[in-house]
Amino acid sequence: MPLESPIHPGRVVWTGENPGILLKEDPDGPLSAVALFFRIAWSPAGRGTVLMLYEDPGSAASLPDAANVLLSDNRELAEFLRLNFIAKLAAFADAPAFSALTHVAITEAWPEGDSNSCYREQVRADGLEITLTWDDLGAPVALELPAELTGGKEHEAYNVLVECRRPEIRLNGRILPGKPGPRVQAGIETTSAFLYFSESWIDPATA
Repeated sequence: MPLESPIHPGRVVWTGENPGILLKEDPDGPLSAVALFFRIAWSPAGRGTVLMLYEDPGSAASLPDAANVLLSDNRELAEFLRLNFIAKLAAFADAPAFSALTHVAITEAWPEGDSNSCYREQVRADGLEITLTWDDLGAPVALELPAELTGGKEHEAYNVLVECRRPEIRLNGRILPGKPGPRVQAGIETTSAFLYFSESWIDPATA
């Protein structure tokens, strides 16, 4: 569609990738496992890789009892995302695990696979090996979301959504329990496992 101006007047909050997996054992029950991954190309706190993992979302405990952890290779970036993004999304912030998040330094992280069919993110840290898999993928859909359609209802978001119908969170060789549930994003019926590529968050209040 024609643009009134090719330059968005708002402030860029961050830009990068933000795939996630939210699982439940019972469709009407609580979350059983959560992974929210970030590969940030630009933010005020710099660039880097961050993974928020809830091995046990209903527990206000962290290592060694539960891997409710915030892993990163840039601790300042991890804290920026925790305070300014994750804390404003009820699905993550309302879980008891959020208050227990412990920071763990990432030693290695890399993507694998094909985002047309089966995609993976591999993350390694001291004592933790995590494999996130998005399998049985849908066609990409370009989204342009006003603030009222985003989780925190503060920022506009622009991204490419790829639906996933068969995700997996593997922690130290063990598959965490649960399946994805239905989710509606901007009127699109999708699932609670998703790839978000080319994602940019904009603060329209600065326009």
